Amino acid sequence: MAEAMNGMLGGVSGKVGPVIGVRWRGRYFWRSKARKSTKPFSEKQRIQQEKMALVSSFLAKIRGFINQYTPMRQGEKSLINGTEQQSSFLLRHGIGYEDNRGYLQLNLVTVSIGTLPVAHIHKIELTEDKQIKLEWEDNSYNSMTAESDLLSVVIFHNEEEEFQIYDTVGQRMDKIGLITLKEQWTYGTIHIWTMWKNKEETLNSTSLYHEEIALD
Repeated sequence: MAEAMNGMLGGVSGKVGPVIGVRWRGRYFWRSKARKSTKPFSEKQRIQQEKMALVSSFLAKIRGFINQYTPMRQGEKSLINGTEQQSSFLLRHGIGYEDNRGYLQLNLVTVSIGTLPVAHIHKIELTEDKQIKLEWEDNSYNSMTAESDLLSVVIFHNEEEEFQIYDTVGQRMDKIGLITLKEQWTYGTIHIWTMWKNKEETLNSTSLYHEEIALD
């Protein structure tokens, strides 16, 4: 790496032909661009790449919701958003294998983190007209909860690889809620998470994964 002395235009940073200008400790240097490695991936590297692709493609579909309802956390060098936190966890703990093929263990996915107490959901069923019916206990007598707290439901369609978010399914005091699924969702399986939030949206619960439901 050679030092680039300041000329009329000052120091240079970025790519210029086959070299790259970089600044380090207030001085500018040239270094050659890294050559693309022709060395084949090791088995460990290949598996890690497959895991990263699996996790990142899944989380990309729900990134906005996760980041909205998961507080930032201080990492070693910078703040880490909710999606990054989930990605790190799932890469370490959320991949299963069957017939040498990796799959995401959806029951380990958390789409929100918070301190608001949840209401116990004691029944989830698919109705004859293809709605999802949820029943829960009203625990608004708790000092940290209110009758007006809202239930949000996140549903993932396994075959379509698509999320639907139902933001206000009901209030805590309602004890029951109905969800109308997308018209196209007439087959396959869905996965369900629930989250509670107060009406001011200043508090939310940690999400709960419930179950997988067959639509046909």
